Amino acid sequence: MLVIILTIYTVFERNRVVRLTIAAGSQTGESYQLSQALAKVVARHRPKIQIQVLETEGTIQSLEVLQSGKAQMVAAQADIPAPEVARLVTFLFPDLFQLVVTEKSGIGQVPDLQGKRVGLPPKGGGQYASFLFLADHYRLNPEDPLFLPMPSETIADEAFRKKQVDAIFRVRPPGNRSILELVQKHGGRLIAIDQATAMKIRKPTIDTAFVPKGAYQGSPPIPATDLPTVAVQRLLLAHRDVDPEVVKEITAVMYEHRQDLMNEMPLAAYITPPNGTAATSMPIHPGAQAYYDKDKPSFFQENADFLGLILSLILLGWSGLSWAKSRLEQGRKDEADGFIRQVTTLMNKPRTATTRQELRKILATAVNALIEEEISLEAFQSFRVVWQIAMDDLRDQEAIALQQASRSRMSPPPA
Repeated sequence: MLVIILTIYTVFERNRVVRLTIAAGSQTGESYQLSQALAKVVARHRPKIQIQVLETEGTIQSLEVLQSGKAQMVAAQADIPAPEVARLVTFLFPDLFQLVVTEKSGIGQVPDLQGKRVGLPPKGGGQYASFLFLADHYRLNPEDPLFLPMPSETIADEAFRKKQVDAIFRVRPPGNRSILELVQKHGGRLIAIDQATAMKIRKPTIDTAFVPKGAYQGSPPIPATDLPTVAVQRLLLAHRDVDPEVVKEITAVMYEHRQDLMNEMPLAAYITPPNGTAATSMPIHPGAQAYYDKDKPSFFQENADFLGLILSLILLGWSGLSWAKSRLEQGRKDEADGFIRQVTTLMNKPRTATTRQELRKILATAVNALIEEEISLEAFQSFRVVWQIAMDDLRDQEAIALQQASRSRMSPPPA
C-alpha cells in the first residue's frame, strides 16, 4: 500500500504544473517587458512553471499585491521599503533618476525645478516616491502645484511634446525608449543630478551613477558627456512562502539561458546575483541561495587541508595513547609476573613454618597493587590462580605431614 501511495505521489509531483504571478509595473516599463521575456523563456526551458505578468501602477502597488499573496514575485525598486514577506532573488538592472527638460525651460540644475511645470509619475508609485526623496534633498516644495503627477508615461510624454510641462522625471534604465524619443525628436535635454553621494547618506539603497555619453544618440552624442545621476537597482523579489525548488529553477533559467533572455530583451544582460551592497540587506530567498551556492565547495572541500591536519593530529594522538596504554598494561603485567615469581620461588624452597605466612603476605601485597591499579584485574586473576595452587599444595603437604606424624605416634616401640 505504501509503495502505491509513493508511486502516485511521485507521478503527481512529476506532472504538477506550478503557476506564478509576477507584479511588474506598467506595461510600457522595462520591468514589465523583462518579466514577460522571463515568462516566455521559463516556459521554453521549464514548461511545468507557468508565469503570468500582472500590470500595476508601480513598485508600491506591486509590493502590496506581494504582501496580500495575489502575486508570488515582483519587480521592484530597491529604494522602496519591501514588506517583511519579501525575499531577494536577483538584481535585474540599474534604474537611473533621469530628468528631461524642454529646450526653453530655463532649467539647468535640479533646484531650478521650483516654479516650473514638472510631469511626474503617478502618485503612489515607486518613481513618485523617488521624486519626493529628490525634492526633499534639494529643498524643493513637494506641494508645489506645478509638480503634476500624470496618470501614465504616455500622457506625460504627450504633455512634454505639447510644451504643457517644462520637465519630466523618470526612474528608468539608460536608453529608455520613451526618453530617447523625447531627446531625439522633441528637443529634450538631460539634466545632471550631481549629489548622489550625499543622498546615499540618507538612503543607502541608492548609488552614484552616470547616464553614459551617447546613451541616447551617438552623433552628436546625447548626453554630450557622462552625466552624473542617481542609480537604484531594480530587484526581482519572491514571497518567502514560494517553494524554494521553484525559485531555484527560475533563477537557473535566468543565468543558464541568459542569451535566450537577452534575445527577447537585451536589458537582461544586466541581471546579476546579489553582491553584498545595501540593496541586499534583505534576506535572499532560499531557492535563489541554493542556486548561487551550487558550485560552492562544501565545508569539507573548503577546509580539506585543515581537516587533514586535524585528522593527522588525532591519529597521532590516538597512536600515542595506544602506545602509552600498551606500556602501562605491560608494566602491570610485569608487576603481576613479579608476584607469580615470588610464589613459585617460595614453593621451590623447602616448606617451613613461615611458608603459609609468606604466601599470605604476597597475596596482601598483590591485592594492594590491584587497588592502586599497579596491576590489572586480569593479571591479578592469573596471579591468584598460581597463588591458590601454591596454597592448595601447601595444605596437601601439611596434611601428609600430619598423617605421618600421627602414624609415628601410634606405632609400637621396637622390642
